[in-house]
Amino acid sequence: MAPAIKCLIVLAIVALLFITELIPLAITAMSGAIACGLLGFIPAKQVFSGLSDSTVVLFAGMFVVGAAMFHTGLAQKI
Repeated sequence: MAPAIKCLIVLAIVALLFITELIPLAITAMSGAIACGLLGFIPAKQVFSGLSDSTVVLFAGMFVVGAAMFHTGLAQKI
C-alpha cells in the first residue's frame, strides 16, 4: 500500500475521532502525530518538535499556575 494511502487512512481515523470525541481531543491529536511518526511519514524528531516551542511551554506553565490559584482559592479572592 502506498504511503499516501496510509497517511489518508490515519487522517480519516483522526478526523473521525475528533468528530465523535470517543477519546479526549488532546490524545486524539497526539495519536495522529505519533502514528505518522511510527509509520515513517515524518521523522521521529519532527513529531514532537512543536512541543518545545517557548509559547507552548509558556501556556503549559500558565495552566499550572491557574490551576493552583483555583485549587487554593486565590482566584476567588482576586
